[in-house]
This record gives sequence, C-alpha cells and structure tokens, in this order.
Amino acid sequence: MPVLGYLAYWVYRHTYPEVDTARRSVLVVLRGAALVLLVSVLAEPVFAWWSKQVIKPLVLVLVDTSASMNTTERGTTRLQQIAAVIADAGWRSRLAQAEIRAWGFAESVYPLALDTAAVVQAGGQATNIGHALVASLESIDEREQVQGFILLSDGGHNLGRDPVQLAEELGAPVYALGVGGEELPAGIQLAGVSTVQTGYVGQRQRIDADVRSWGYEGVQAEVRLYEGERELQRQAVVLGGQGQLQRVSFTLTPQQAGPRIFRVVVTPEEGEFTRADNEALVFTRILEERTRVLLLAGGPGADLTFLYRSLVADSNIVVETAVQRADDALYGGGWAPAILRDRDVVFLVNPGAWLLNGPPARELVERVEAGTGLVLVGGVRTARDWRADSPLAKLVPLQPSAPFTEGETLLRIGAEGRYHPVIRKQADDPWGRLPPLPGYFRVVRPWPGSLVLIEESRGAPIFVAGTYGQGKILAALSASFWRLDLMSSGVDGQPQTIRQLWRDAAKWLALDAPSGRIRASTERHVYRGGEEVVFAAQVFDELLRPQQGAAVQIAMPGRIALELQDQGAGHYRGVYSGLEPGEYAYSATAGVDGAEVGVDEGRFIVEEYSIEFSDLRADQALLGDLAHASGGAALPLSDWEDLLHKLAPRKKVVEEAQSLSLWGPLWPAWLAIVLLAAEWLVRKRSGMI
Repeated sequence: MPVLGYLAYWVYRHTYPEVDTARRSVLVVLRGAALVLLVSVLAEPVFAWWSKQVIKPLVLVLVDTSASMNTTERGTTRLQQIAAVIADAGWRSRLAQAEIRAWGFAESVYPLALDTAAVVQAGGQATNIGHALVASLESIDEREQVQGFILLSDGGHNLGRDPVQLAEELGAPVYALGVGGEELPAGIQLAGVSTVQTGYVGQRQRIDADVRSWGYEGVQAEVRLYEGERELQRQAVVLGGQGQLQRVSFTLTPQQAGPRIFRVVVTPEEGEFTRADNEALVFTRILEERTRVLLLAGGPGADLTFLYRSLVADSNIVVETAVQRADDALYGGGWAPAILRDRDVVFLVNPGAWLLNGPPARELVERVEAGTGLVLVGGVRTARDWRADSPLAKLVPLQPSAPFTEGETLLRIGAEGRYHPVIRKQADDPWGRLPPLPGYFRVVRPWPGSLVLIEESRGAPIFVAGTYGQGKILAALSASFWRLDLMSSGVDGQPQTIRQLWRDAAKWLALDAPSGRIRASTERHVYRGGEEVVFAAQVFDELLRPQQGAAVQIAMPGRIALELQDQGAGHYRGVYSGLEPGEYAYSATAGVDGAEVGVDEGRFIVEEYSIEFSDLRADQALLGDLAHASGGAALPLSDWEDLLHKLAPRKKVVEEAQSLSLWGPLWPAWLAIVLLAAEWLVRKRSGMI
C-alpha cells in the first residue's frame, strides 16, 4: 500500500497547469485509494484465525421398560434395579463428560428423562430391541458425535428383526448391562392351544391345550373350555412344575356350521407372577358336512393307492374311487356325468387319452367352472397322451410336446407358498428334507392367478394353485409321489409332509373361492398380544392375471390404514403392529390408476395372552452377541462401573481454522471506479484535461 501511495504522489508531483497543494492532495488520495482497491480486488484479502471448541460425546441410553421388567428377583423388580443404578451418584459422575440422551422402549420407543426412571411403569405387549437401537440413532442429527449406546435390558427380545444383525449395521458400539436371572417366576401358563383348521357338523373334533408351570409341582389345577361365556367342558390336571409340558385334550361335536372361537382357561393359583398367560383362544371353521372327494384315475397304480390311504386317514374326508379300465370305460360300469355330481373335489390321477380328451374331460371342465375343486396328479399316461387341444389345457397349460422332464428333482417351498393356506402353517421348510422326485412336467406359461406353492431346486413349479371360473385347481406337476412317502418313512423321515398336503389341499379346494379381483387374508386367525399381524393379498386384472402396480390398502375401524407392499407377480404384503387385544374386522381395497377394482373383508383376533409372558427368563447371551457384533461390551448390571470404564466418554477439544473474506469481488471495483471518476472530475475542473 505505501508503494501505491508513493506512485500516486509521484504522478502528481508536477501538474500542468500548476494547482494548489490542497487540490493536489485530493488528487493523490483519490488516485491512491483507487489503486489500492483495484489491487485488493485482484488479491482478494482474507482474515483468518484459529478457534478451539470443547465437544461432549453423545451417549445414547436405552432402558427396557417392557412387561418382563416387572419380574421380581430378590425383592425388587428388574426395572427397579436399573433405576437404582441410574440414580447412583457414581453413574452421573462417570458420564459427566458426555451428553446423555435417553429413551425407554418395549414394542415401541419413547423419549425418557433418566431422573424419572424410578417412577416409570413397566408395560407393553412385546420387546423390540432392534427397533429401539435403530429408532434412537435415526433421531440424532449429530451422528458423528455418537460414542455409543448403553443398553439396560433383560435381553428378552421377542419382536422384529434380529438385533444382533442390526447391531452390525449401526456404526456405533453397544455397551449392554444385563439384568435378571435365568429362573422363571412362579406361574402357570397355557403354552399353546390347537385344533384342526376345518371341522364338520356332527364330527368329533379335538382341542389340545398345552399347560406348563413353575413352582406349583403337585398342585391340581382346572382347565376349562369355553365358547364365549358358556363353559363347555373342564378337566383337572396335576401340575408337574419345572416347565414340564402337559397336554389336556377336549373332544366336542359341533352342531352348528360357521367360524367358531373357543377359549381355554387354566384356573389361576395364588402367587402367580402374571395371570395374563392363563387363557388362550383357538379358531376353527365348521362346515356343514365332510369333504367329498372322488379319485378319478387313468388306471390302477402306486400313486392312486398312496393318495387313497392319505385321504381316508382323515375322518373329515369321504373318499370314493373311479378307475379306468383298458377300454374307454370305468371298473364297475360306463361313464356318466352323474359320477362327478355332488363332489367337492376331484383328484385326476395319471389320466390317459380318454380322461384327458374325451367326455370326462369336458364334463370336468364344466364342473370346475361351476365351483368343484380339482387336483391334477400327473404320471406316465399323462406324459404320453397330453395334447395342446385337450379340454384340460384351459385349466393347466402343460407343454404339449415332451411335457415331462426326467431327472432328480429336489423340492422347496416357493415364495408364494409361505402365505398360502395349504402350506403356510409349516414354520420351517420340511420339503427340502424329502427325497427327490423322478422329474417334473413343464408348463407353457403360468395360467391366470396361479401361485407356485412348491418348486424344484432350480425354480420350476411342482405344486401350483390356480382358479378357473368359480373353482380352484391344484396341479401336482410331477409323478411317483408315493416315493416321497415310502423313502421318507424311515428314521428321521417326514412322510407326514406329503400326506398332510393332500388332506389340506382337499379341504382348501372344497371351500368356496372368493369372488372379485382381490383376495386378502391374515397369516393366522388368532394372534398373541404384541405379535405383528401379517396381511397378504393377491390382486388380478380383468382376465384374472396377476395385477402388478396396484395400490392395496387395509382399513380397520378407528385405525390408521395400512398400505401393502408390492411383492411382485400380483402379490402384496404388509405388517400391522401395536394392536391391543380384541377382535378386529378389516377390509382390503385394491386400486389401479386411481380406480377401485376390488374389495375383500376378513376378521382376526388379538388375544390377551402376550408374547412378552411366553418366556420371562433373561437372555444374557443375546446381549453379549449384540455387544460383540457392534464392537462394544456386555456385563451384568452389578458391574456397571466396569462397563462405564470401558465406554470412558471424554470431552474433545477441536481446533478449527476459520477465515472471513473481507469483501466480495464486486464492491471494491465499483468503489475504485467511483474514485477514478471523482479524480477525473477534479482534473477537469482544474483545467488539467
């Protein structure tokens, strides 16, 4: 700057004409200031300095307040033990250098003031540790400051995703303090109640109740069966104690058709920790009469014999057979349409040319369209005599040339089968443990509304469910199913898997098919308190082909509507959680491009018995696995000081370089122009221009 000032002075040391000293000084100042501003525009000066900031790390504290935390051990509840630790002066001093943010949780998460932990009430229907971890972290804006979690819980996770898997994805360590022992408190529990899904008027039906108890060995309890408030039966049982499972069975004969809900109650005893698990519900549907099944076969054979034995083992199924002779007739007489009359379900077993293409085939298509269920079981004759113009091709579009592919065919449950009533009751996949089939039939294309229930290991369909008119169809696209029964009947085998499929299929096919373009149901009819209610729906277009891209909504009175997620191939699924015990009615609505295309309705029950009480033992192993997966540590609550020492939150001093641009690039230039213009004006008036 002095150089620029001297330059301006040097320019005006002599002027023509000569001006007085005051005017010369004004010219020097104007020229000098303009030069300084122009140079500063090019240099763009910045004012810089260093600042120091003390930052406290964030520690997120999660306190389990679920119902299991009410369990009393050594005179205090688990939640009271946690509250005593939080109130300890040592707890506060060891976390003094951290910023604490706290939440309580059960099936959901809520903000918690730690100084009120002593008055917090334990409750809720379930415990979702994974959701608590994710939801608390997502609510934090300053995630880079999070040093870790402190999780105070008994580890009784029973809802939602695996918290160990979620901990691996958190990006912050979890320091878990476990409370509670592995001893169950005194109580009597209905571990489960079961009966057949479908019963029949006038047929005996058994309801099984599984009772277990702790601390009441030798005590006689009463187990009662109710429908509504009406007591039907009661039985006495001497309790075994120590968690021993004891089955009590009731047998009744329904006299009225329709959906029925039965309630089983075990009388409570003095001193039980909770009485919420002394009662459970079970659902069944009673039909007017037994399912009438016709086995229509192309000839005698092992599959026919196997199917007959499997079906007659169920007293709710009436089975008759009609077997083709060598000529175009049946054993015992010729063909007549009356053979198919009054049949709920027809099993077409290894049909040959006459059954595939003759009068029986045309009559069968008409019956299925009117509502009769059909099971097609292939075989050697089917592979040999199938034609593309067969009347049955409308129902099952098999490959017309060389339809049977030979080779070892291993089975597994298809993605759609897990939500289908014939398959979905199987918790795991027993089909993967069955021996292989000798091959499978190929289909030209999926037919409208078809669902792959069982597939071979590479994805080809084996058991496919579909509809035609008012009737439902199950196509068994393989042969020699008797082999699955025979070869799995040894040690550790599972012959009941294939036997039960035929029985369940017959009962499902006998039920009236719902009309309309949407079919919706819940995964079960009865849920325990706290369990997630799973909805599944299938939507069709005008030609009964799977409808993709539909908007499917579940509505319940007084509840927020649930949007089902598109699973592909016309299937939609959603989960509703947090429902209180009670009976619920729902409606499922499907829309395409803003226009409603179908509505379906249903009901389900959430019972009082909560999954929270199914097992009140602490799970310290889960807390250890969770901490290890996240890079943290897990210790018993009594060792909380050691755990806080491992966490060791410390303030951090952060030095940060900061700068401030003194001005932008425009205003100094404009000011320089103004100064130069003023200089020009002074020169002009002084006669220098």
